Amino acid sequence: MRELKIFVVISAVALFVACSQNATSTLNTPAINAKATSTATPGPAPTTDISAGGELYKTSCSKCHKEDGTGGKITIDGRQINPDDLTSAKISAKTDEKLTQYILEGFPEDGMPAFKGRLKDDQIKAIIIYIRTDLSKSAIRPPDVPAR
Repeated sequence: MRELKIFVVISAVALFVACSQNATSTLNTPAINAKATSTATPGPAPTTDISAGGELYKTSCSKCHKEDGTGGKITIDGRQINPDDLTSAKISAKTDEKLTQYILEGFPEDGMPAFKGRLKDDQIKAIIIYIRTDLSKSAIRPPDVPAR
């Protein structure tokens, strides 16, 4: 009888351990993650890939800040705006958190829309990585060459 009790206890513990490991691995399966993502705000797939950040930048930011990120005066929907030069030292000095805040909240009075609810956190992160890497590289010029 004692052996039977030990066997039942060991079996129960083994079953518990096996189920908890299976539950943990099930939470990380693509099917569950795909289900969670499908209920999120429509838009490009979540990513932190620099090339995807470039695509997100082109579709969400380049209309105002230009393809090369230099910004400047532009007329959008009949309104004259002056988007920041994203390749400038002023923007480079901002923290990622501050840039994220700018993107999420926008500056409606200055013509920049809020992207809260339109872009996910990892998409904003990918855009910031793109701005800090690819756009910053294109802005490097010899000291005697004026800014665009």
